Amino acid sequence: MPRIGIDLMGSENAPRLLLGAVFELILTLHLPSARFFLLGPPPLQKECESLLTRFSKAKGQIFFQEAEEVIEADENPLTALRHKKNSSMAKGILLLKEGKLDAFVSAGNTGAIIALSSLHLPLLSDTVRPALLALMPTKKQPLAVLDIGANTQYTADHLVQFAKMGAAYQMSRGIKDPKIGLLNIGHEALKGTSEVRCAYQKLQSFPNFRGNIEAKEVFQGEVDVLITDGFTGNVFLKTAEGIANLILDRLKENISEQEFSILEPYLNDLQKHLHYAEYPGALLAGLQGIVIKCHGYSSPKAIMNGIRGALELVEQKFLEKYLKIFGRI
Repeated sequence: MPRIGIDLMGSENAPRLLLGAVFELILTLHLPSARFFLLGPPPLQKECESLLTRFSKAKGQIFFQEAEEVIEADENPLTALRHKKNSSMAKGILLLKEGKLDAFVSAGNTGAIIALSSLHLPLLSDTVRPALLALMPTKKQPLAVLDIGANTQYTADHLVQFAKMGAAYQMSRGIKDPKIGLLNIGHEALKGTSEVRCAYQKLQSFPNFRGNIEAKEVFQGEVDVLITDGFTGNVFLKTAEGIANLILDRLKENISEQEFSILEPYLNDLQKHLHYAEYPGALLAGLQGIVIKCHGYSSPKAIMNGIRGALELVEQKFLEKYLKIFGRI
């Protein structure tokens, strides 16, 4: 019985819009055993009750958890941590800590969700700090990239820990010997910052370390795990998303209706592989708990895919596999 917590607050979407999208998703999933706990302010609870009256099939699956406070996107994470203990995000993480949820999904303040998760959820053994891990498409199979925004200040040892977490993640997905690459400005061992050069040397102990990878080569799919710091990773991810959006938009603008009808299957396939909304949000790796962070600007569709991703992780017993694999690396 998967139990998924969903933060309706803190993103650029109106909470009412997300509430409606969640109902639509649940009604199409056909997973009667799943339970969804929606977190938001009291006025939203009335709307939830009204929707439950209209859609009786969702009764017994959707539960509303009242949260009086909201952590805004531009708030200082540590201030919010101290002063907003009744926020939707804080309550969701506490429910996860208490074992009342199996996964928690939020598109709210990144710093706050990392701080709350690190405070309340146990770290993996020997893990220095958590990192955000996202799957990205390549010519072969999806690539795990971390860190994409949790750590803008880092050491070489952090990058090595990210490599272990990324490898364990891909192994839990069935990749036997995931190949690891270090994002850099060139292939040579002496390229990059002092921390990246040091990480290169430390990663030599990994049997499947394939050395430095330039950004232009990432999507060839020659590695399964791409390691970088949170600042570089976040810029890389959003640049890739922006280019994908540009390609899709230009194609749609310059194709006639007749041409579009012919090419539609191919364009749909292209969108499926390129558009960020088709992929689940980022996993906060390194913690003994499933926390999925979606972009603050994510469309309702993207957040719904984040919920789908959380469901899949729970159903596949991801955390149990992940902990065992990480302990062996």
